[in-house]
Amino acid sequence: APRYDGFGQFTQYFHSSTFGAEARNLVLLVIGSIAITLVSQFVAAEVVAHLPGRTGTIAKYLLTLPVVLPPILLIDVWAYLLNPSNGLINRILSELHLPQPGWLTDSHLALISILLIGFPWISNLGFLIFLGGVQHLPREIIEASRVDGVGRLRRVFAIDIPLLMPQFRIVTILAGVYSVQNFIPILLLTNGGPGNATYVPGLDMYQSAFQNSQYGYGMAIGTVLFIAMLIFTIIIMRTLRPRT
Repeated sequence: APRYDGFGQFTQYFHSSTFGAEARNLVLLVIGSIAITLVSQFVAAEVVAHLPGRTGTIAKYLLTLPVVLPPILLIDVWAYLLNPSNGLINRILSELHLPQPGWLTDSHLALISILLIGFPWISNLGFLIFLGGVQHLPREIIEASRVDGVGRLRRVFAIDIPLLMPQFRIVTILAGVYSVQNFIPILLLTNGGPGNATYVPGLDMYQSAFQNSQYGYGMAIGTVLFIAMLIFTIIIMRTLRPRT
């Protein structure tokens, strides 16, 4: 029969042999995912929003279309691209007489390979959020900057980014939460390996609860993740406050 264990499951998890590797991998994934998302999708939104006429419309449709594709399809494509033996990327490197990395089978590159999935990381919800924000920037401010002779690059840093701080805040939160929750690519491509190079708490939670029937232990990991995401969200909400 079940028995109440208090904080025993939490203590067991914090003292587990994989906790350090899981925490390190998760922090790297969160930082990498947020940086990639903010830079790539904001730049894409800025470029697409200023494309003229029909070109801009076509670009919006093309970049939005992959959002509705099943994630498993994207994972399968990248599983082929990163295959160390007959993957497309290594074939191209072989033709160029360049080194052919092990990618997902190399403990030093496996985590980077997981972050590579989705390159160039444009077609995502963050792109739509930034695009909507850029398209609705106050036109009178944009026109005033042009009259003052402000260049396009300076306008991005002096006007667009400060006015789009609410968009940066929500995209940062969504990217961080998504990277914590989404262990599916790791489960399908590496299963946490090689060794513990890509092992993350979400995968540990799934394996403990649904493969090993350790539901209390899995729930403890899930609770730790919830608290960590809550603290992360509060920090971002207080840090990325609009100043305009």
